Amino acid sequence: MKIPDTFRDRNWTTVHREQLASIARATFPAMVGYAINVVLAAIAFRSLVAFSDLVIWTISSLAICGFVGVRSYGKHIDALTVSDTKKTPFRSVRNALVFSVLLALPWAVLGILWSGSLGDSEVILVALVVGMAASGSVLLAPIPAAATLYAATILLPLTIKCVFLRFDNHLILGALGLSFLAFLIGLITSNARIFAERLEAVEKLRDTVSALETSREETERAAMTDGLTGVANRRAFMARLNGLASEKQQSAEYGVFYIDLDGFKRVNDAFGHSAGDAVLRMVSSRISNTVRDGDLVARIGGDEFAVVAQEIPDRATATYLAERLVSVLNEPFFVEGQRVQIGACVGVSIASDDHAGGDLLLKQADLAMYAGKSAGRNSQRIFEADMLRFAEEREAIERCLRGALAQNEFDLYFQPIRRLPDDSIAGFEALIRWRHPERGIVLPGQFLSIAEEMGMANDIGRWVIDRACAQAAQWPSDVAVGINLSPLQIASDDIVEHIERALKASGVAANRLEVEITETSLLQNDPATLDQLRRLKALGISIALDDFGTGYSSLSYLVSFPLNRIKIDRLFVSGLGRSRESDLIVRSVSQLAKNLNCTIVAEGIETDEQLQKLRALNVGYGQGHLLGRPLPPEEATALLASGKTQSLARSA
Repeated sequence: MKIPDTFRDRNWTTVHREQLASIARATFPAMVGYAINVVLAAIAFRSLVAFSDLVIWTISSLAICGFVGVRSYGKHIDALTVSDTKKTPFRSVRNALVFSVLLALPWAVLGILWSGSLGDSEVILVALVVGMAASGSVLLAPIPAAATLYAATILLPLTIKCVFLRFDNHLILGALGLSFLAFLIGLITSNARIFAERLEAVEKLRDTVSALETSREETERAAMTDGLTGVANRRAFMARLNGLASEKQQSAEYGVFYIDLDGFKRVNDAFGHSAGDAVLRMVSSRISNTVRDGDLVARIGGDEFAVVAQEIPDRATATYLAERLVSVLNEPFFVEGQRVQIGACVGVSIASDDHAGGDLLLKQADLAMYAGKSAGRNSQRIFEADMLRFAEEREAIERCLRGALAQNEFDLYFQPIRRLPDDSIAGFEALIRWRHPERGIVLPGQFLSIAEEMGMANDIGRWVIDRACAQAAQWPSDVAVGINLSPLQIASDDIVEHIERALKASGVAANRLEVEITETSLLQNDPATLDQLRRLKALGISIALDDFGTGYSSLSYLVSFPLNRIKIDRLFVSGLGRSRESDLIVRSVSQLAKNLNCTIVAEGIETDEQLQKLRALNVGYGQGHLLGRPLPPEEATALLASGKTQSLARSA
């Protein structure tokens, strides 16, 4: 019989291996029964078969069953189970075929040696032969070819001899032998088909389970991987970090490096999100190439990455790696032929003997990163306890800041801007103050950046616009008021409409309002932002560039966008008379503004020497504590009552 294809498959299933193993396990007890039947046959047929032939037959039969039995006992499962996928499957089937013929031959020979006389011995012979054929076929059924060969080898010689004998009963006996052989073959074939179908079902089930397992692994891998960069995501990062933190015995100290990219938003704004995605992929590649193979790199936010680095025993090792990360990320990137320059700040926390949890280690690294950011671009810091106290203070400010607007805790102060030639007041700059219930007066530098991160900047900015316009309505019509707009406020969709409503509600003319912006707002070169500024200017509102010279100091936007005023930062004003560079810068900016038909306001005037120097350099306007500190609304109004005003609005 043809061996089913399933048996040729080297990747046999567990069920198939167990079937072969069951043959091996049953062989030894079957051979014991086989030997008993041989002895019984020898006794029963001693008068029908020549003595010498019977002795040879008996010894040969016992030798065969002994060999097969001892071999199966010694080898046990190894002889017929799949242990070597390259050789054993074919060898197991071959051995089964050889053993089936060997075991069947004694009974085939016995049928041939039978004398042909009918009697009780012949009945025993037929019973033994048929029984051995049936029992052996059942034993070898897992291998259909072996079972069929075994049954045919036993029954065919006996059947053929019966056919050739001249007695009617033997002819019938031969027909019954053929019929029984056909029955056995049909039964073996049926069992083989059922067995093959079961194997096929098991194979399909195994394939399904394997596919499900593969799918599960892929799903888990996707759930632990950042889809854009291919590095680990926040979930995988925290799993590794918490796993390390929970180990009681650490083989090596480790550190957490929190990386925040500087200037990445400008990449998206200037080149598009596809370029930004390309930069993020290159960033992840650079970080991976900088750390060791055993370290885990993860993207845990939009432009934030983190590393769990092994073998970070001290601050010196941590500082070296942090500086390397800052250095490689400060190198330019090239996207579609465009040179892109960003940077990074890195915060580090080092695992210590107190076994801080993963969340705390990440928070410490985050705090260290923010401390680095406060020190400037491309910096790195290692966590210190003071940073945690600073974070707790910040959280306290956040809690109080959430209700400050609703509880009317903000005030506007107004710092006079004077015309330097005659000291007359030309206008005021509106400056916000927070009356903290516990800390007293809090300056904007201490809370505005936090408010922006909390999403409160636009709400506070609208309040400033409304209050500044309302206050200006109480002043003479030739006194202007200046308000500061952050890049986030300028990018707000309704900023122009809100300013228009505030002007109409207060009755203040548009040319009395001055909007102060920073260099960052123009450098972003966002079409929407520039459109907002042009709309404000079209209303008659004056646009002033605040803190000129402290940002990127690009002169191109001074030409491309028509400003009304340039405010020189206090850094350059403080150096007047002491630094030739400061004198040169102030003189150059003054001349530049004159050529661009802009006026100049010098900020931070603190001394008479600075004031006289500015007058000598023909700077038209100034502000600072020497000329007037920020005043509450009522004091600003009283100052105006002195009559010393000069129309900054008309000079715009």
